[in-house]
Amino acid sequence: MTTLIVGATGATGQLLVEQLLAESEHVKVIVRSIDRLPEALRSHDRVSITEANLLDLSETELRQQAHGCRAVVSCLGHNLTLRGIFGQPKLLVTIAVQRLCRAIELNEPATPVKFILMNSTGNQNTHAGETVSIPQSLVIGMIRHLVPPHADNEKAAAHLQSTYGLAHKMIEWTAVRPDALVDEDSVTAYSTHPSPTCSAIFDAGKTSRINVARFMAELVLEDETWKQWKFQMPVIYNSVREEARQTIA
Repeated sequence: MTTLIVGATGATGQLLVEQLLAESEHVKVIVRSIDRLPEALRSHDRVSITEANLLDLSETELRQQAHGCRAVVSCLGHNLTLRGIFGQPKLLVTIAVQRLCRAIELNEPATPVKFILMNSTGNQNTHAGETVSIPQSLVIGMIRHLVPPHADNEKAAAHLQSTYGLAHKMIEWTAVRPDALVDEDSVTAYSTHPSPTCSAIFDAGKTSRINVARFMAELVLEDETWKQWKFQMPVIYNSVREEARQTIA
């Protein structure tokens, strides 16, 4: 089976490729610079690499990329530089999601393709009735207007929610929301929740990138995990935080 990943040169994207390869999955990646992939991935016989700016690919080329894939995963994000945060395209993630979903639909797959979007706990799932405190709402509102990547994340998830409902025959989706991202060497215990259990602004938890990659790999590979979280925006935390909360209580 094959999964298409965009954003594979990022810290989490690379880990996801590794997780899928360890489970014998074939992986396609679209990267702007092949040199940013580790040699082990560049030379792997189950990795197919297209070196291009995703937004420059034609509709036909994107259809070819998505063809035959059971899942498409976006780990795209904005580079943490002034140009990456404030430069164009400000809607990088949203446009990529729209174009990839369109490519899937044009291929008319016989069974729904899984679309997995890496998102953020700072994105409130209002469709599920999530609420936040007034102070957090004010801070998020300022971030939305001052930091373009946050608005991009919100719009990308909103596109999936508004366009691909439960009855859609070609695309099923989930938006994975980690909290504050940290680096760890190996997968550890983690927990997943329908909504945040703490404030993303005033009481943020921690989520290791490798745990995010493992969870997304399970969404691709395990039908039961997918059935549990499709059409939702699961939040993932390292379980250390949950254990600490129980100890304090």
